[in-house]
Amino acid sequence: MQTLTASLADRYRPATLDDVVAQDKIVANLRRIESTTGFGGRAFWLVGPSGAGKTTIGKIIASSVADDFATWETVGRELTPGMLRELIAKTYRGRPLGGKGFAIIVNESHGLSRATIEVLLDAIDSGAIPSWVVWIFTTTNDGADRLFDDHIDAHPLLSRCLELPLARRGLAEAFAERARTIAQAEGLDGKPIADYIRLAKDCRNNLRKMLGVLECGGMLD
Repeated sequence: MQTLTASLADRYRPATLDDVVAQDKIVANLRRIESTTGFGGRAFWLVGPSGAGKTTIGKIIASSVADDFATWETVGRELTPGMLRELIAKTYRGRPLGGKGFAIIVNESHGLSRATIEVLLDAIDSGAIPSWVVWIFTTTNDGADRLFDDHIDAHPLLSRCLELPLARRGLAEAFAERARTIAQAEGLDGKPIADYIRLAKDCRNNLRKMLGVLECGGMLD
């Protein structure tokens, strides 16, 4: 039976804040929070373009609070009120046996339904989140006025979260350097750095998409 190998994006996903590329401001803010109050008992709202590092940063925050077995990840459109209530009951009653805490990552949070948001408002209200629990929401949609469909007011939810917008500019050069370093390590490099910068721009600064091009041999001679 053939062994499946993880994609380059998964294999080279940063595991610590030190490894995060081109997001110096958000990394500095997270280091300050971690060193003062820690990440537990908080809800984080990460917004930025696809492939810029939202989920990666979310996983790093989660790993500071919870072990892998106590980290739950989903997407907004699949999170129902019933699932959410069950999850809250499980994580808020106490720390996991033999673990640090719990982390809940909700990607594509712009897909949350009105009913789910109503349950969330109580779950992440001020002082409601236990110190051993962290919520992490990620989305490509910014701006509370156009975040959700069906005219849902996003302000009450966002006001309960620490909003962390990822940088959108100055990514091409940094992502090009990172992609080239990975290509060299994998024997997939055959182009000058200028071609990697061009690739970053063609991929709209989506590092995940850039690494997909590498896997297909797109930067070989």
